[in-house]
Amino acid sequence: MPRAARTKSETGLYHIMLRGMDHRDIFMDDEDRKRFLETLDKVREVSGFKLYAYCLMENHVHLLLQEGTEPLEVVFKRIGISYVYYYNWKHELSGHLFQDRFRSEPIDTDAYFLDVLRYICRNPVEAGLSDKAFEYPWLGCAGMGNQTLLTDDIGKLTVLKNDELIQYVTQPAKTEHLDTTEKKRLTDREAIEQLKSLSRGANPQDITGWSPDKRDRIVIAALESGISIRQVSRLTGISKAVIERIRKQ
Repeated sequence: MPRAARTKSETGLYHIMLRGMDHRDIFMDDEDRKRFLETLDKVREVSGFKLYAYCLMENHVHLLLQEGTEPLEVVFKRIGISYVYYYNWKHELSGHLFQDRFRSEPIDTDAYFLDVLRYICRNPVEAGLSDKAFEYPWLGCAGMGNQTLLTDDIGKLTVLKNDELIQYVTQPAKTEHLDTTEKKRLTDREAIEQLKSLSRGANPQDITGWSPDKRDRIVIAALESGISIRQVSRLTGISKAVIERIRKQ
């Protein structure tokens, strides 16, 4: 069945979500996150798009951008080829990392632009990754206190400035833009209790020393129960690369 045509934005502004295949984590560590941002910056130089916000989550990325000289399909093909080659080489993996088609929503009004901006800025808070949006290290929003070299000037897109803009952005968004429909992540305490339940009361740190078959069954069950790869690794001591290979078996 043919795919539906992507809705075009008259302004060239889009909210983009790039997801991991089967909700898999697309960042194993901070080095991966830095590499993704470096890739994003290099592709921007070639493709000419403007970037107004980004947020790197565990298994997806939110971007607020304005299309440049190249269409979005070319932009994300460039990003995918470069980052996935690095990721698979580093973690000794193969195959696809991203879901085959990025999701997008067009932005055609100033009000909708601002609502998407605050939705992206609040993503770490809503996901339980940070108490305050601008304390999350992998978030960049133009015009805020955490302005980075990656984000472009927002002045022509809104009359809100400085504290007034920050005050607006820290309020909940009115719309669930490109929602991942995922549950809020488990706290470490909840994840530990879940691991103990799955392993019949064993200490999570003991799982790494079990036989491969027994260990792998617990890891798969933990991932299926909603514990993230990052949490399984942190709580058991099993490396993220090993967990990823177990997941793909």
